[in-house]
Amino acid sequence: MSNELKAVFEDISCKKKFNEPMRNYASFRIGGNADLLIFPEDTDDLRNILYICRDKKIPLFILGFGTNLLIKDGGIRGVVISLNKGFREIRITDDEMITAGAGAGLQTLVSFALKNGLSGMEFAVGIPGSVGGALIMNAGTRDGEMKDIVKSVKIMTDDGEVKVIKREDIGFSYRHSDFQSGSVVLEADVILRRGNSRDIKKKMKSLIADRKSKQPLSSYSAGSVFKNPSNDFAGRLIESAGLKGFSVGDAVVSEMHTNFIVNRGNATAGDVLKLIEIVKERVFTKIGISLEEEIKIVGEE
Repeated sequence: MSNELKAVFEDISCKKKFNEPMRNYASFRIGGNADLLIFPEDTDDLRNILYICRDKKIPLFILGFGTNLLIKDGGIRGVVISLNKGFREIRITDDEMITAGAGAGLQTLVSFALKNGLSGMEFAVGIPGSVGGALIMNAGTRDGEMKDIVKSVKIMTDDGEVKVIKREDIGFSYRHSDFQSGSVVLEADVILRRGNSRDIKKKMKSLIADRKSKQPLSSYSAGSVFKNPSNDFAGRLIESAGLKGFSVGDAVVSEMHTNFIVNRGNATAGDVLKLIEIVKERVFTKIGISLEEEIKIVGEE
């Protein structure tokens, strides 16, 4: 499909990469090639790309920072859009409100809040990924979630219309949002509160130290693989099923945190997928609980 896409997108001036290895854009360091990876720099670029994909019926995938993502070994057909070259602006828009572009890093937003003496983002310290990805996944910890701070989100629909959606209309739930199908998150307004920068920084240091002590942050992974069941923890169930350190190829259940699968260097998506199925089957057989994936799985076998 790459040759066809070259002809279709030749007049789009923003940065483009054809037949691009997606492992370079995923924290797992796993994944086949995308037919086309494209980097719109503004809403006009993005609207043109969406128009083309809709009119030509070209498959489309929106890429964040790839930190909660498993890309299959066959790669991704069609167009992958990355907002990480544009859509990165973060600004104060009211005394206690920040507007952050979807392509900005979540940690950049955390640091911006701290710099401006605004409290409420502490829960997100150390969570990797983009602002857009964090909104789509309603990223968070036991200390808070994105839904707790979002006032509204600006999106572009698949027909190029820009809309602002209030928090109560987004359908946030545990690791889930309900944005309109085919839409692209552009930016979000987050409401914080004035705080003491020293106290905010102290809390952030405590939270990040806790994460580093419990999670394999220096390894290739996609974060928590499974959602926590009601009133329990996926990691506890996986460890109870005797799967700590269990591996398929170079994919291994982390010894440090059993809800993480780590790529020891040469794991394939096939290895990870097989390991996920083994974990789900073993936990259900031994404990009677069905685990549901938190990571997003995309692409072709």
